[in-house]
Amino acid sequence: AFASAVKKGVPQIEFDVNLSKDGHLVVMHDATIDRTTNGKGKVTDFTLEELKALDAGSWFDPKFKDTRIPTLRETLEAIPENILCNVHLKNDAEVAVKSAQLIAEMGRLEQCFLATTLENVAAAREVVPNIKSCNMTRQAGNRAAYIDDTIKHGCEFIQLHQRDGHENLVAEVKKLKANGVTVNWFGANDAPLIQLLHDAGVDYILTDKLDLAQKTLGKAGE
Repeated sequence: AFASAVKKGVPQIEFDVNLSKDGHLVVMHDATIDRTTNGKGKVTDFTLEELKALDAGSWFDPKFKDTRIPTLRETLEAIPENILCNVHLKNDAEVAVKSAQLIAEMGRLEQCFLATTLENVAAAREVVPNIKSCNMTRQAGNRAAYIDDTIKHGCEFIQLHQRDGHENLVAEVKKLKANGVTVNWFGANDAPLIQLLHDAGVDYILTDKLDLAQKTLGKAGE
């Protein structure tokens, strides 16, 4: 998926980071390995060696048989530095600290940002003060408070959620950008909504239908 997205010229890739039993950062959306591998159980119950032994491709298509679960380092190595990395953290502050340290070690501080809670952002900033962040401490149904908290805590990104609608989106985006916050939106998989978000000034649209999004916006990478 990452290789395909890179080839198609996306401006940002979002992925999820979990921690293995022995403390390694691995890229896995779910808390368990049941859905996308030939194993069963929680990611945190397996060592990196055990996770690497799993087939993480056949569930999707037989041609991807024996695809392995990537580490965060392997993922960043596969994504060119001109593509933003939306590093969504699934665990506690330990994952935030370790992810920030790895991103800094690899010289990717301009490319990557941590999408996590404000509590985890604070922990990461203790060790890497200039790590970029996306506030994921959302207040369901109270987008105004979410926006104000994001600005207050100096987060560089926000991820507005489709569940809260888009009635006041133009004004919200304007306020965020005036305060130096880049706007992500989760998620949009139909052309009318994709176009609406683009016209409202949303910077990055998270979508499962990349080809549709690029066709709707008229060019790859917009």
